[in-house]
Amino acid sequence: MPQETSAQDRPGVRIAVNAMRARLTLLGFNLAIVTFQLSGLQHRSGGAVVPGLDGTVHLAPAVGLLLGVALSFAAMVAFVASGRLDERGDCTHWSLLLGDILMYLAMAQTVAGLFEPMLRDLKVAQVAGASLEHEFSALRVALATAGGIAWAAAAYLGPAISFVRSPFGRRVTAALAVFYLVLLLALAAVWALAQRTQIELGVMGDRPSVLNGLAVPLTW
Repeated sequence: MPQETSAQDRPGVRIAVNAMRARLTLLGFNLAIVTFQLSGLQHRSGGAVVPGLDGTVHLAPAVGLLLGVALSFAAMVAFVASGRLDERGDCTHWSLLLGDILMYLAMAQTVAGLFEPMLRDLKVAQVAGASLEHEFSALRVALATAGGIAWAAAAYLGPAISFVRSPFGRRVTAALAVFYLVLLLALAAVWALAQRTQIELGVMGDRPSVLNGLAVPLTW
């Protein structure tokens, strides 16, 4: 009588469940940061005044942060779905790679939502504070550089490393890479729409295109 094959002896991809748990922990931190930032946006100055709403509306950062929330929850579902329902719980499904993509894009949205309001404040302060113009300019360049590196790492470097190291085969990896590009373009389109709407509401800024959404830090 053949012996039952254990989870450790099954062929195919087997990724330790701790790898998935670490990603879920990171998503938890990301959601905590987004929640804190969203609660403080309405108390910041420089936003748009919309009739019927209390306080000011920072549309573009709020939309980006809410997209980060949606991507984070979608990534959580993908990560949990990648695990086997057995005594080991190894991650064997390609949804783990999908979760990676969603997680990195959620982090990029969070970085943009965190840095954009502060950089806009520094831009206003740079114009208004003539005696400290150089100091405000230096701070703005430093923060834009740091935020730009973080955004690029989350939006491009992280997914690229995941695709290169993917153990799920070329066909699945290529399909998810195409999905990543489509999702990246969709996020860029939504970002551009939010920015243009915000400008129409009277907030200072330039009218961006979808291509600007593929390199958000260059607009800071």
